[in-house]
Amino acid sequence: MKSLPKILMGMVILIFSTTYLVWGQSTKLVSETSDSLYFESPALFECNVQFPDNYKSEKSFPLIISLHGGGGSYKTFKDIWRHFENPQFIMATPQAPYKWLMGDKIGYDWAAWPSENLVAMQTALKLTSKYIENLIQSLKSKYNINKIYLMGFSQGSIITQIAGINNYNLLEGIIILSGPEIGHPGKPEIIWPSDKAVKSANKLRVFIAHGKSDNIIDIALAKKSKEQYKKSGYDVEFFEFEGGHEISKKAMRRVEKWENRE
Repeated sequence: MKSLPKILMGMVILIFSTTYLVWGQSTKLVSETSDSLYFESPALFECNVQFPDNYKSEKSFPLIISLHGGGGSYKTFKDIWRHFENPQFIMATPQAPYKWLMGDKIGYDWAAWPSENLVAMQTALKLTSKYIENLIQSLKSKYNINKIYLMGFSQGSIITQIAGINNYNLLEGIIILSGPEIGHPGKPEIIWPSDKAVKSANKLRVFIAHGKSDNIIDIALAKKSKEQYKKSGYDVEFFEFEGGHEISKKAMRRVEKWENRE
């Protein structure tokens, strides 16, 4: 009987242990001690704004919002400004909202794709359209803007197409740089606008630029996108250049001329 307290004590220790032994079995079961989740919450994000040489706050200017690719940063992407010859517009380059360690560097993503969590990716993609809308309203409240274009490279071009169509009433046009076709299948994390939504936004002007030797997103997809936009009644300009998955100086010069065309 004197050994009974020791037996009870052993049972208590067993109950509160994080690992335990199933009676009659030799397999150890490990209880869950942590979990993670994604939740929605307001936050502040940084955006770089660049002005033409003749900028004056009382004068009205067009605005181009430029979205970097997945894993990129606004701090480097804003340098595409140097490719323009004589820009007569304001360019705003925002930071993507999702920060990740990508190899040995920090990168930023528009739809939480590095998480590999399908629900998180789809939700993040929906929220990005609201992110773009909030950015537009913030820029309009601070600067004298007469028309707005949304431009994106690679993953940024996917956001440009989705957020651009979802916010078409706020925009003059969209600029797609090295991007896939609108509605490209095989990517369940990408929720493209419906055919009805695409057709309802056909007042937007569309500019598409793509490298002939792009080995990340084949130029054939860009050509399919061109045809789909034209079929839906969009005014589309397509420009292909010698090069790969990159920002082309020649393409930026064409964007500059295209934006200036009435």
